[in-house]
Amino acid sequence: MFGLFALTGCDSEEDFHVDDTTPILLTHADSVAYFASYSRLLTHTEGKGYPIVVMADGYDKTEVANGTYAKALDKALDALFDREPMASLKPYIDVYGVTATSVKSGVGSEKANTAFSTYYPDIKNSTEVRGDSLSIMACAEAALQQYGYTKAEARNLVLDQCLMVVLLNSSQYAGVTYFPQVQKAENGFPVGNAISYIPLNATIRVGGIYGFKGDVFNELLQHEAVGHGIGKLADEYYYNDAEKFPEYQYATESAIKLFDYLIQNGFCSNVHHHADTKGNHAIEEDSWVYPFSVDSRYVAENIAWYQGAFTYVNDFFRPSYYSIMNGTGDTRNTTFNAPSRAAIYKTVRHVADPTWTWSFDEFAAFDKMAATTSAAKAATTSSAKGTTTDDTPPVTITTPQLRSPIIGNLLQMSLTPLTP
Repeated sequence: MFGLFALTGCDSEEDFHVDDTTPILLTHADSVAYFASYSRLLTHTEGKGYPIVVMADGYDKTEVANGTYAKALDKALDALFDREPMASLKPYIDVYGVTATSVKSGVGSEKANTAFSTYYPDIKNSTEVRGDSLSIMACAEAALQQYGYTKAEARNLVLDQCLMVVLLNSSQYAGVTYFPQVQKAENGFPVGNAISYIPLNATIRVGGIYGFKGDVFNELLQHEAVGHGIGKLADEYYYNDAEKFPEYQYATESAIKLFDYLIQNGFCSNVHHHADTKGNHAIEEDSWVYPFSVDSRYVAENIAWYQGAFTYVNDFFRPSYYSIMNGTGDTRNTTFNAPSRAAIYKTVRHVADPTWTWSFDEFAAFDKMAATTSAAKAATTSSAKGTTTDDTPPVTITTPQLRSPIIGNLLQMSLTPLTP
């Protein structure tokens, strides 16, 4: 997950990594998929259904037998739909459960005998989580086959669109989403599966007026699985400490090249790159964000370009001061901003019905938050110029992003950690 925080004494972390020269292919359902059992937790009522497969790691046979594992899947199911736009998109979504028993209970700093081999390779200095992506995808494929898809259909969905959520039996505050393949966009719609690793019992003790304290599982799942995994959204945070993170004050040529590649393929629609680093330039009329900045239904969200995003203080911009893509430590970062809600909506509707076409007005009519936010206050924003009367700065919490290295050929989006 991406955030606006920095952990004292630790290196910063780049949340995106891309090297898609070698495609990952599912060749067989391995022993994990063979011995796992499968269930259907939610069935769509509209379209063909957007597939989400939820599984857990680090639960032994006792925890499976006594219902602890099943409760973990139920907790994830509730968290998936506890806020917009997912609450209203529920009719378009299928959720499948995978029950895979581990020999060992718990997930720690070393790879152990667990179903999906998840572990924290640098538990003190990084939010990185690693796991067996091939076994995870094999289980997802098996789940889809058990509920009506042919092997070819299941494989195509798992490789092209499926979201896989892996719950960790751990209290470590962490989280990461991997994209095994970033493919060429189809008619403007992003193509790429996602694997989100989320500790089930993660807690933080930030406190204060705006800080979370306690269980933040729902926020982590919404940020990682929904924001990154479904919406293909970028993080909206940046490192503003020039002394500690001088490399993040201005974007490198390689970062801009990576961003351009992702944008061209439908990813990162909630973030903008522009040569003007002052942050006061207008939103282009042909951009994804523009309609929200001038529509009266979204006036209360103050949609504009706010400087700082994609880890960089300059060069990249986010569409709102606060959002759940800006971190989970601040209680003001609990909802998706309008462009992000629309990106999630767009992906789900497209996968559920490939013949469906995007319409801004259709989304605005669907979007429950449009009505609640527009009624909240009168127009006080000049969005086209990127200015706002809301001069309250985002909260800065001194604790976060830890370094997570490139993992094989995966695009990685990871969470901004907070010291418990």
